[in-house]
Amino acid sequence: MKIPPLISLLLLAIACSQPSSTETFLRGPGPYEFALDLSDSTAVWDVSFYTRVDAPDAPPEMGLCATWTSPSAESFTDTVYLPLSAGTSFFSQEACVPYRSGVSPAERGHWTLTVDVPEPPSGLRGLGLVMTRLERK
Repeated sequence: MKIPPLISLLLLAIACSQPSSTETFLRGPGPYEFALDLSDSTAVWDVSFYTRVDAPDAPPEMGLCATWTSPSAESFTDTVYLPLSAGTSFFSQEACVPYRSGVSPAERGHWTLTVDVPEPPSGLRGLGLVMTRLERK
């Protein structure tokens, strides 16, 4: 069966669309550096963190020091706490929680988000970041 050229082009265009979310996991104790493309002025982004701690005595939460650096090298820092919920076993705690919703920077471009864990719990596997692209309302 031969597919007409117009249908082939339409299928190719659909297959090449930008994903609505991206996920990055960095292993180790940190600091963690995430590259964020915030150049699209028609979108806003939801940002979430996720992690896993494999230790029976994991704390109930983990402090994170997040530094956002703009394309023009300006930066700001905030401290947030990532709650560690019950995991799949006695030895494992997991977390996947929203960090910022509706992120729409005044300065568009490629940003860097550097996250430090000042007191990493033993058994920390790393830190993940989920960026979900939403259409601006």
